[in-house]
Amino acid sequence: MAQATVESSGSELPQSAIQLHTLRDVDASLPETIRRVADAGFEGVEFAGAFLESNPHAVREALDDAGVTPVAAHVDFTRIEANVEALADRMHHAGCRHAIVPHLSGDHFRTKADVDALALRLEALAGRLDNYGIQLSYHVSREPFLPLLDRFGLATPARLPSPGIVWRLAAEAADRTIRGSARTLDVTAFDRLVTRTEKLTFEVDVGWVAAAGYDPVTVIDHLGDRMPLIHIADVRQTNRLPPVYRSTPPGNGILDLDHVLETARRSDIDWLVYEDDDPETPEAAIEHGGTLFARELDGR
Repeated sequence: MAQATVESSGSELPQSAIQLHTLRDVDASLPETIRRVADAGFEGVEFAGAFLESNPHAVREALDDAGVTPVAAHVDFTRIEANVEALADRMHHAGCRHAIVPHLSGDHFRTKADVDALALRLEALAGRLDNYGIQLSYHVSREPFLPLLDRFGLATPARLPSPGIVWRLAAEAADRTIRGSARTLDVTAFDRLVTRTEKLTFEVDVGWVAAAGYDPVTVIDHLGDRMPLIHIADVRQTNRLPPVYRSTPPGNGILDLDHVLETARRSDIDWLVYEDDDPETPEAAIEHGGTLFARELDGR
């Protein structure tokens, strides 16, 4: 596998950050939110939507005042493609050098041809951003870990217009029927995306990887130094058939959190990014994340 160059944090252990989508309902400006998470002990922040609407100079000032690192920014795929220069300018003003494409629909992962087309777009975009000194990652959640429908002779019907949920359920049913519990990465859209790209790096959401039926540690080891950061997130199952999952605070769901954190500590991962898509309150998420990382990274 081709290896991408990733900046090192310079620490023996990963550093702690929080995905600010977790705090989207907090009643505060982005600079104020940055100061709050710094007070909770987080060393970095990963931006979400508010970053694109905020004054980047005010954001940079808040980061500098609080001593917080701008780890990365989640930005919609089409928005990056539409104006790379504008995004690069905003990110440079804020001192951020890492853009991440968040969740993409399952339509990109149905067949080999779908994945190959996505790989070309992401790799080209990674090259364009690299010209501005910005690294590009893709945020990996559940959908890329479904098996490619080509493997079940469903490539042609998969091209027919239909709701994405139809093909997700078809892939899940085929997966359970044909493979059962024998899950290997080489049949997944994820593995094909990795092998079809070189510059692109990855941010793995360990909770949703677990929901897909894979051990996140296997994925971490598989990616090696193409994964500078991971989302420490968790899910709980709310329905068995079809399987439905919902976000929950890390450690409260199906994830073997201790196993993941142990692997992260011995890996080349620079940042552990706390995320809870559905927190009870923003304040509860800040407190839980700060306490979790203070415990797990104690003694760095």
